[in-house]
Amino acid sequence: MIMRHLVFLCLSLLWASNVLAHPHVWVDSQYRVKVDEPSIERMEATWGLDLFTSTSLIAEYDLDSDGEFTGQEKVEMVEVLKSFENYGYFIKMKQDGTDITPKAVDVLDVRIRDQMIWIRLGIELPSAIDLTTSRLSFAFGDDELYFAMVPLEEGLMRLSGRWSEACTPVSREAEEVSVEEWVDLSCKA
Repeated sequence: MIMRHLVFLCLSLLWASNVLAHPHVWVDSQYRVKVDEPSIERMEATWGLDLFTSTSLIAEYDLDSDGEFTGQEKVEMVEVLKSFENYGYFIKMKQDGTDITPKAVDVLDVRIRDQMIWIRLGIELPSAIDLTTSRLSFAFGDDELYFAMVPLEEGLMRLSGRWSEACTPVSREAEEVSVEEWVDLSCKA
């Protein structure tokens, strides 16, 4: 049953014809970086799926209609979300201008809040990055253009931790069609 829904979701959202190439799903997205030291190895990301997509998935996976994903419901929803592993979870990163790929991305949680599905991702960098000597750039983007990855109203990046005051996130407009904006992050020693 999970595979049937996964195939349906992927086919209907990711492999539509080029004639219909426009976003089908809107995703509010944000990176959350805890900077307790100038060198970071992991971070989190948050996605909020649009109301239409959320309503469809909630109707399909919240089997007891209690407004929560619990037990097997949550397990099945996480399995559906793992299909985005094939697309790198739409994560785009650069270290000093060179593309990098996360070592691992895990679905940490999926929940329903305000009738929308919110997803929390754990992101492990390929190696530790010292933000006092390197610039780390973040964006989200779907190159197929079926998912519009839009920064949360409060911004694409939320910083916390002891070093957060020494770090400066700078937003810049993206050149890529599939990316809304980039945020460059560096810290002063």
